[in-house]
Amino acid sequence: MLCPRFKSSSLLIFGLISQYAFSQDTDITRHQVYGHRDGMAMYYDVEKPIESNGLGIVLVVSGGFVSGEDVLTTNKPFWSVLLENGFTLFQIYHPAHPKYRIPDAFEALKTGIAHIQENSHKFGVNSERLGIFGTSTGGHLALLLAMSVEPDMRSVDDFKAVVAMMPIVDIRDTLPDEELFGARFLDFDPQLIPMVSPVDYVSSDDPPTLLIHGTRDRAVNYQKNSLRMRSLLDAARVENRLLPVDADHEIFPQPLLGEAHQAILEWFNQHL
Repeated sequence: MLCPRFKSSSLLIFGLISQYAFSQDTDITRHQVYGHRDGMAMYYDVEKPIESNGLGIVLVVSGGFVSGEDVLTTNKPFWSVLLENGFTLFQIYHPAHPKYRIPDAFEALKTGIAHIQENSHKFGVNSERLGIFGTSTGGHLALLLAMSVEPDMRSVDDFKAVVAMMPIVDIRDTLPDEELFGARFLDFDPQLIPMVSPVDYVSSDDPPTLLIHGTRDRAVNYQKNSLRMRSLLDAARVENRLLPVDADHEIFPQPLLGEAHQAILEWFNQHL
């Protein structure tokens, strides 16, 4: 599912996904282990088109702060266009709800990003030409990973562009008793909330950011999230674009999906 707050949206997404068929020749290298948590391996898969353009995208696999192959498959209509246009995808998974919480996912992913940067050359990708992409909670985590690097820790390997679709930008907007699978999202130290809220990291050194969001989104409110983030990015003079889409928290119907694809490809081609 894409988001914790509107569970019925996941049923809509699974119903729509059969309408979209994708085929491309790729090589998949599975289970690149970047660390361990409680004895379990944390990993990412690498999917590389046969005709690669040499550019890499970290795809944060997350929906409702759950991470797994079902989430990857559900979101395929959004990201498959990247493979079709030659981008190599680093499909990274994180410790997931309900056993783990948002700070656990964020900390693990930071380790995973470092591992990808160190090893991207093995897959024909220059670490200095990486972007990051995510949908819903994956978009939230993508923003965190792109924006949270301290100015004195910036390097040539930092993400050159970020695309966040329907992202949550402020965890403070989550209701205290919000649950999924019987576990509360905010069941962690409240002092960590700023650490996992992208709005608290916006600064002038952030990478160019594309936001795509349904204006009728009943799960992740458009105005409170992407529209607010655009205002903050504008104030910090960060290059950005907001693409509003007449849709809910769902796989966009055509021609809106095609418009989103065009914007994603243009953004990454321009900045990587």
